[in-house]
Amino acid sequence: MMRCFFRKSHGYAILFCSRSTNLNVSASTSSELYVKHFSSTPVRKTVMPAWVIDRYGDNDVLRYSNNVMFPIIHYPNEVIVKVHAASVNPIDVTMRSGYGAATLNMRRDPLNVKTAGSEFPLILGRDVSGVVMECGLDVSYFKPGDEVWAAVPPWKQGTLAELVVVNGNELSHKPKSLSHLQAAALPYVTLTAWSALMTTGGLNKDNCKGKRILIIGASGGVGTVAIQMLKSWSAHVTAVCSGNAAEMVMGLGADCVVDYKSENVEQQLKKLDLFDFILDNVGGDTEKWVTQRLKTWSGAKYVTLVTP
Repeated sequence: MMRCFFRKSHGYAILFCSRSTNLNVSASTSSELYVKHFSSTPVRKTVMPAWVIDRYGDNDVLRYSNNVMFPIIHYPNEVIVKVHAASVNPIDVTMRSGYGAATLNMRRDPLNVKTAGSEFPLILGRDVSGVVMECGLDVSYFKPGDEVWAAVPPWKQGTLAELVVVNGNELSHKPKSLSHLQAAALPYVTLTAWSALMTTGGLNKDNCKGKRILIIGASGGVGTVAIQMLKSWSAHVTAVCSGNAAEMVMGLGADCVVDYKSENVEQQLKKLDLFDFILDNVGGDTEKWVTQRLKTWSGAKYVTLVTP
């Protein structure tokens, strides 16, 4: 007959077994000792859910997976964020189709030591609003539990996942007045509008007063942000959008609305004074004639967000 019992001591589970044999005349007893190490630390998850693509193509390449590897901190200035909300931008659609793949892979692998397709499975998504889970050793402005938002660069793994890694300088504390859903709609379009107007267009609060600005595609994400920025700088804004969005863009501050569905946009704009700056979010045939609506010999600029 064998009797066994466990005894826990200093991080070990010790199993004692005693075997005794009764031969009526005499008894012999032998003991065997089994030792097993145990840990009181809970098992850490190593996979997470995410939307990924394994190749470039149309919507059919999108795949939901519960087995995507957890991101890890590689550099001391990085932060792991638990995603509470994310959004989809036009860049996600173009990246899914393979636009910019060669350029982005050069940024991911500047020494070209990885094999082709090493970016897969690729997680899309640029915007994120969430909570800091872990910080690198050099991160001093954030701590676990902070509510943050960010726009993740396109060469990095994206935000359509449970967790995402970002640099500390790509992150900011989320405004307390915004929910996570509201916050996730803003970072990428806001930075795009800022770049188009300020970095490329040279506009700012000191030189924008009274300037006539035309925004084509004014009811989209970039357009709605651009209207508010320009009005805060005292510019005169003409917005081109559909009639059902007219009330919204007027509510954001647009001085004049041109409905592209009611009649030919070019003809409608010819009735208005020339512009100091044009922001084009649409492109296409518009590019063939819209520069004629700029003031001549005045340093007027045309900025388009549509790639060639």
